[in-house]
Amino acid sequence: MKHEESRLQQQCVAWFRAQYPQYAMLLTHPANEGNGNRISGAIHKAEGTVKGVPDLIFFVMSSRLVESIPATANECKAEHRTWVNGLGVELKTPKGSQSQEQKDFQKMFEAAGYMYVVVRRFEEFQEVMKDYVSYIPSFIGEKVLAVNAEIMKAAEDREREKFRKVVGRK
Repeated sequence: MKHEESRLQQQCVAWFRAQYPQYAMLLTHPANEGNGNRISGAIHKAEGTVKGVPDLIFFVMSSRLVESIPATANECKAEHRTWVNGLGVELKTPKGSQSQEQKDFQKMFEAAGYMYVVVRRFEEFQEVMKDYVSYIPSFIGEKVLAVNAEIMKAAEDREREKFRKVVGRK
């Protein structure tokens, strides 16, 4: 990833984690850039790395807007939402373009029931994520909040136990 794209991605992730801490663990970057080493590349490929995967994947169900085309000239365009399993975000510079592998992955990702967007600006990422999160079903949001609270409590308990062990040794 180019440095400009990397900075954009870092800015987007930092904003998202601050804005939606309950979903922070569910927005992830699949590290598939490779380091130019043929051996590690072969190992990663054997482990399941796939070319074209988007820069960020948000593993939460939501719905997306779909416009239906009117059957006749007299009908109005109808808008409705359809469920999607998650969201892939490909980050590009203003002049950047998707590789063929990215275009192919996008087609497969969308065919499997996911939403995929190409984002070129931080503000565009904010708009996409605000809209996407606003249509997460409440029962999923509530479940995520509950699980997040459990995870945070368990992490606090582990830290307290580490502290007790350190203090107990002195």
